[in-house]
Amino acid sequence: MSNNKLVSDEKRRAIRSAALEVFFKYGYKRVSMNEIAEAAGISRPGLYLHFSSKEEVFRAALRQYADGLIEETLNGLHSRKTIEEKLRYTFEVWTVRRFDLTLNSPEAKEISDCSFEFAQGTLDQSYQKLESVLASILRGQVKSGINQKALSAEKTAHILTSAVRGFKLVAKSATELRKLIQDLIGIILAT
Repeated sequence: MSNNKLVSDEKRRAIRSAALEVFFKYGYKRVSMNEIAEAAGISRPGLYLHFSSKEEVFRAALRQYADGLIEETLNGLHSRKTIEEKLRYTFEVWTVRRFDLTLNSPEAKEISDCSFEFAQGTLDQSYQKLESVLASILRGQVKSGINQKALSAEKTAHILTSAVRGFKLVAKSATELRKLIQDLIGIILAT
């Protein structure tokens, strides 16, 4: 890889990080390309050398954010012993940690529960990555013979992810969300 490519990749990563901070603070709708450029420490024309639109910056920032959560999850799974601990840790990182922030900040909610049509594909891909992580954890349950009649690890991961997305709509606090997730994991592992 050429030195220019490395510099460009680093610059794009820095722009995405700066943009994410601005989006979390002000929400998508209230942020302009000028504000993203300023946060990233570059000119607006310089920003356009890397991203053609605010939508593109948002999708890239969302992808970087989700990939960071997946990476953190994968790095932390090794220190968890049981399937239950691994599942709870995964959802703690992916869902619970920022939940109170999103309850109190409509701007942060725009990022975590993105409903913008232009970013739906990026969000769906992120949840597919989460489901892959969950399925790999759940395969350990199937291999250990705990439940021979259970759904596949992939279907169970999809159900878990879908349910937790719904839990975020009804929970009134991170504590309540954590309890709902814990109860769901208990049901999944008991069946």
